[in-house]
Amino acid sequence: MELEELKTAWTSVDERLKKQEMLNTRMVEEMLKNKSSRSLNRLINIEILGGATVILVIPLLIWLLNDSRYVNTLFPRILFITCIALCIIGSIWCCYTLKHYLMRIDFSKNIKDNMHYVNRYNIFYRKGKIASYFIIIPITSLLMILSYYELKVSFQLWVFLFAALIFMIGVVIWIYKSIYEKSIQTIKESLEELSELEEE
Repeated sequence: MELEELKTAWTSVDERLKKQEMLNTRMVEEMLKNKSSRSLNRLINIEILGGATVILVIPLLIWLLNDSRYVNTLFPRILFITCIALCIIGSIWCCYTLKHYLMRIDFSKNIKDNMHYVNRYNIFYRKGKIASYFIIIPITSLLMILSYYELKVSFQLWVFLFAALIFMIGVVIWIYKSIYEKSIQTIKESLEELSELEEE
């Protein structure tokens, strides 16, 4: 009789342990999904904010391009036209990124599909980062310097320009490191852990 009671008790303990393990696994999965969702929302929000900002800047640039002060200038007009083109490309870039990568990530669905979209987005992001560092920032900075030279601005404005350029480059680097790369890494790590839990 005691042996039967011991077996029953052991079975009960075993079932409780299995339920506890399942509950712990579910809690870990939920925690990882929440963590990934926060990082994904951060990426979506920064893309929407970036897209909206460049769209709102376009009318200002068009107004400056048609301003009488810059009608007979070369480099300021080239700068404004270049910035308008970059803003249009930037808005298209943001829409493409959201539609083809970020909006397709769904943590309630297949992990492999999510990993695929995150990896593709990461490659796309790195291309944009390289373009910013080696094409966009150098070209716009050079055009600003040439525009200032052509307009023969005061020494104080030169100081302001270089301070603004250093500040903006610092902000761009900070956004890439602290928002994009950190969020992408968090999502990738969470998906890898979820994949491991799924395999167990």
